[in-house]
Amino acid sequence: MPRPWITFITGQYVPRCQHDIDKYFSDYQTLQYMDAGSVSLRIGEQSYVLKGRWFWSAYPGPRIAFHAVEKGGYWVHRYIAFRGPLVARWQEDGLFPVPPQQPPQSEDWATRFDKLIDRVAQPGYWDVVKTGHEVESLLIDLASARAQKPLSGWVRTLAKNLSESDGKGMDYECVARELGMSVRSLRRNFKRKLGLSPHQFLIEQRIRLARQKLLETDVPIKQIARELGYSDVYYFGRQFKQLTGISPAAFRRSREG
Repeated sequence: MPRPWITFITGQYVPRCQHDIDKYFSDYQTLQYMDAGSVSLRIGEQSYVLKGRWFWSAYPGPRIAFHAVEKGGYWVHRYIAFRGPLVARWQEDGLFPVPPQQPPQSEDWATRFDKLIDRVAQPGYWDVVKTGHEVESLLIDLASARAQKPLSGWVRTLAKNLSESDGKGMDYECVARELGMSVRSLRRNFKRKLGLSPHQFLIEQRIRLARQKLLETDVPIKQIARELGYSDVYYFGRQFKQLTGISPAAFRRSREG
């Protein structure tokens, strides 16, 4: 049996965390989540004061430090630690590392993270594979939330049009001409703002809609693909798996458990 593309080192829930971390992470990464208290965080030269619910990452490269803001203070802390080739793909896709980010209020992130911590302790091959998919799904949700942060001007208009396109194509040459710039400049400036090219952003919106339809309806997968602008259901399946780590059929089955 092949080795999983990711290795989970540990996961922990610390209800009254008073850790004082200040180091270079050499050969592994972590995803951190707090849902109460306050933390002073430094990543390289950037400093933050986090209060309430926040995600952030620790990873090789910059010196990373975090501790309670006040002496004797604490925060409610959850984290998982991991390494492996899958992380490199997350980095290429812009999913990891996660910058300090407040997650949407609409979801119970603590319960979701607790399930990850429980699964990290299960060493079986398929347990590890499934946990990797679940972590990637969480990272995608966070990336999607970052992409929907308030924007201004033409970037906001283009992002809104892409989000509402429901799979329809976009005439980038026409949009660029109306904005008085080249298509290359439009794509470069859009990516500078959102971290994704317009095409990548459109794909993420398509897959977001696909996930919603798969979870909330019984519409056949082939019809969902067609509604989202895919003429080839197999290409839709490959693109869906590239972004979520799991096939549309397997994703739909996940709602049963």
